[in-house]
Amino acid sequence: MSIVAPPAVRFGHVAFRVADLEASIRWYDAAFGAREAFRATTDQGATQLVYLEFAPGQFVELFPNGKNPIQAPPDPIGYGHTCLLVDDLDAALAHLATLGVTPAVPPRTGRAGQRLAFVADLDGNRIELMEIPPDSPIFRG
Repeated sequence: MSIVAPPAVRFGHVAFRVADLEASIRWYDAAFGAREAFRATTDQGATQLVYLEFAPGQFVELFPNGKNPIQAPPDPIGYGHTCLLVDDLDAALAHLATLGVTPAVPPRTGRAGQRLAFVADLDGNRIELMEIPPDSPIFRG
């Protein structure tokens, strides 16, 4: 029996329900330069969802009217965070500091030689910022 390779797969987006859609759109723009790429509305004109684009084909999808933050139990199974790649972690953190955003813990070096730090968006969603040097085994240029 031969194993057939799956069709090509690429990551498309991560989705969040947010408490204040317009404030989150402004935050992702100010924090990361994410631009609105698409907005879906109901027949009555209410916004259903918005796609923000970080780089070509890399999106975060935001849904409005979030009300109850998810309280993770100790040692949960499932979603942990979203990772955004940055060219210069120190510059990214300095920019975020101008917006009042600070990392949960100081930046550190990961096991693959990458530098990383964790911040959170307006709703507390964890975002890992990662700078990957060319000599890292996970560097892809």
